[in-house]
Amino acid sequence: MLEMVKEAEKELLNYPERNMGYYLKRFIKIITGYKQEPLDKINWPNGLLAKSLIDYYMQNRNSEEAAIIIKCLRKYYDRWIKRGCKINYLDDMCSGMALIDLHQITGDEKYKKAAETMVQYLFHHEMDPAGSLPYRPEQKNDFIFADGIGMVCPFLCKYGSTYGDINAINLATVQIQNFIDGGMDGKTGLPYHGYQFENGVKYGIIGWGRAVGWLMIGMSESLAYMDETMPGYDIVRQSYRRMVDKVEAYQLENGLYSWQLAAREGPVDTSATAMILYAIARSLETKDLIGIHKSRMQRGREALWNMVKEGKLYDCLAECQGFSMYPQVYDAYPWSLGPALSLFAMDNEWGKNNK
Repeated sequence: MLEMVKEAEKELLNYPERNMGYYLKRFIKIITGYKQEPLDKINWPNGLLAKSLIDYYMQNRNSEEAAIIIKCLRKYYDRWIKRGCKINYLDDMCSGMALIDLHQITGDEKYKKAAETMVQYLFHHEMDPAGSLPYRPEQKNDFIFADGIGMVCPFLCKYGSTYGDINAINLATVQIQNFIDGGMDGKTGLPYHGYQFENGVKYGIIGWGRAVGWLMIGMSESLAYMDETMPGYDIVRQSYRRMVDKVEAYQLENGLYSWQLAAREGPVDTSATAMILYAIARSLETKDLIGIHKSRMQRGREALWNMVKEGKLYDCLAECQGFSMYPQVYDAYPWSLGPALSLFAMDNEWGKNNK
């Protein structure tokens, strides 16, 4: 597992790696009038890596690696803070989870202020008529993505629980409830990739593995920071439990999940598998799921562990380009490494036997 930690540290500070040719082409396009997306230094792949490092740290505080992890996380967040805490997308909230932990560990108030910048960004973000946060408001389509639930809601709930801000938790609860109402397939119980509130149309394929993973992470992590007396808690918990039951029916004999859950003869996707299994393991830890789910999670975890090579987890589906745009390219990416490391780090006893 230490190889994975070192790889996560390396990728956290360097992903995405770009050469001088990339920056030259970008500069030429800008000066010739072509609009370019901003260089996002606190993106969602790095957010998954940062969280995985914090998860490992929490289980190994007294290890030699612990101090190195904190140093690495400080460097990652400090360079973003130094540049003014620029936020470009909802995706950037994925880095908020580890940021809150870093404040709690170090006591350095600049990390709390940076987290406050994130939550204020969400409070002032454009919303659709139901109160959901469109994934790319500048596109003027009001599309709501399952990805956003996993990237945004855990941060909001952790922020609200840590700093006593019920408005943050309420905003997260609205996002989840709206997706349950608008983004699920009635027949299978699996999510579409997303939906649009006003026209009532659901988009993408049913049961795309990583969309399932994002939604399950969003629900499981949010529940971990919600109090059972809070409005919407019971609805979210019951919906999550039903979804887990539906999802587990698609687990392959080898313990993994395919890139699209129903495509049982298609390629497996280690990112979807790691996300789904992490969510289940997290919910077993918080008692939001009962022990009957444990054996399936453990079988999948062993399968993933046996696929790790030199700190990387291959057979990971490439980055999605939009609804129903899932390039069938498989390699090692941060979005398989991060959730897998979080999963492996969670069980300290298991982790000691799989260093």
